Amino acid sequence: MLSSRLPRDLAPNPIGRAIARLRSQGADLVDLTESNPTRVGIAAPEGLLLGTAAIEPRVYEPRPLGLPAARRAVAEHVSRAGRVVPPERVVLTAGTSEAYGHLFKLLCDPGDEVLSPRPSYPLFEHLTRLEGVRAVPYALECHARWELDLDSLQRGVSRRTRAVLLVSPNNPTGSYLTQTELDAVEALCAAHDLALIVDEVFAPYPLAPGAAGPSVLDGDRDVLVFCLGGLSKAVGLPQLKLGWIAAAGPRPAVDRALAGLELICDTYLSVATPVQLAAGRLLAEGAEITARIAERVRGNHAALQRLE
Repeated sequence: MLSSRLPRDLAPNPIGRAIARLRSQGADLVDLTESNPTRVGIAAPEGLLLGTAAIEPRVYEPRPLGLPAARRAVAEHVSRAGRVVPPERVVLTAGTSEAYGHLFKLLCDPGDEVLSPRPSYPLFEHLTRLEGVRAVPYALECHARWELDLDSLQRGVSRRTRAVLLVSPNNPTGSYLTQTELDAVEALCAAHDLALIVDEVFAPYPLAPGAAGPSVLDGDRDVLVFCLGGLSKAVGLPQLKLGWIAAAGPRPAVDRALAGLELICDTYLSVATPVQLAAGRLLAEGAEITARIAERVRGNHAALQRLE
């Protein structure tokens, strides 16, 4: 009776079952996959979340793409990293996963394909399948560093391909795209009329000063680009569901995409008003959380290197 878009087996995977069994036995596990700061002792500054909860929106003013003040706050946040994004090209969503869903609705018909990196988020398989879209993997290979296998990416392109997904820095490899790799992927997208979706949610956490790679928002782009971010990783607040899409590329293509996204967002209106009203404060004051997470990540990396 259930949709074929769901996996046939809905049981937890073997790793999940093993973790649950060990925890039920009282085992003290160190979970190296944990990316939720609220579970590892990194809490928001006192009063930050309380201030958000105290916001009382007495009038509901639905804005499909997001409240103007919140879109400006996101644009200003992105600009602090040296990138320029006009607020009118920012689209707010209830988290980054929803942003993916909106983009697959925008770009794909049932049965279409998107190219996704491997290894990367296991969630891509579910996000695409639930939209009736097929995720076609391309390889990341580790030599001196993790590198995008451009030949593998090119082999994955078919007449049903609609977009390329990039994650920079990637999860779980931690690798950033180089400028050469980014330019090569953009050229492939231009040659095949594909959109480029780049997840930069972990960009605030380079393992060393100056180690961050380029952003897809650096400079002008010749193809339609969507750059994803969100409160969950930007300021370590996964309990406040706010993600965003920053659109870039040729103006006619961006304008058409924003019009389509407005219809999709208007259908759901899923972003809560209080978190939008608080976005400016959260992004500004949340920098303290970002710094603490970055310090923890670098400490973890140093500890792992000592084990080698």
